[in-house]
Amino acid sequence: MKKIVYLFLITICFASALFFYSNKVGLADSGVGQLNRFANVLNKKDISITSWNLYAREAKIDTSVAKVVGKYKNNLKDFKWTVNKEQSKIIGLKQHTFVTERVVVTSTSDNSSYVIYELNGTKWDQQTENETKMILKNSLENIFSKEPTFFTCIKGTMGGKLEGVLQGIKNDFLETFKAKKIEEIKEGAFVSVSAYTEQWNDALVANGKKINLQIAIRENKVDESKTIIIGTPIITVEY
Repeated sequence: MKKIVYLFLITICFASALFFYSNKVGLADSGVGQLNRFANVLNKKDISITSWNLYAREAKIDTSVAKVVGKYKNNLKDFKWTVNKEQSKIIGLKQHTFVTERVVVTSTSDNSSYVIYELNGTKWDQQTENETKMILKNSLENIFSKEPTFFTCIKGTMGGKLEGVLQGIKNDFLETFKAKKIEEIKEGAFVSVSAYTEQWNDALVANGKKINLQIAIRENKVDESKTIIIGTPIITVEY
């Protein structure tokens, strides 16, 4: 079966079918509240969290990559920087106790640039939440000149003996978030659904319909375990 991938940069930067409408999350929250919401849901369903991602992005910057990175190197002195010439990217990386911090500056054809900021980790608990808040407080103002848009994503696994078929799990999550299904993909031991919930404001509009929640569930046929990924407004990792 072919891998199903949501490419963050393509979806957000170039897909003309998707447009933002949003009351953006304030810097005080910065997606942390949404990660807490997702983690609480997974924990209550006895699903073990295996990874999470938080992305931030603002509009294209009318400045070259070299100038942007020069500023970042001055403000983010503990980062290690590498150059990917093939993809016209410069990547900054810093490892914290529980969280990995990453900045990707990409050049565009008109000598402008855009910046993707990412935090990720392998568990979400009080220690990780506290460290994430501290990192965001220290870094966001050094990276973005305006308030960015945030995307959050969390992944977990559950044993095969705990729950039923994929459609039942999917429907359970939709009910939990009081979400209305907009689009769905079903392929063998995999199901993915795009939905809309009024429980939070941020959303994308695709084909005239609002989307602010995606859920993907894949079953391992060997041990019948399930991998669940939840993202808002869309899933931003490969699954």
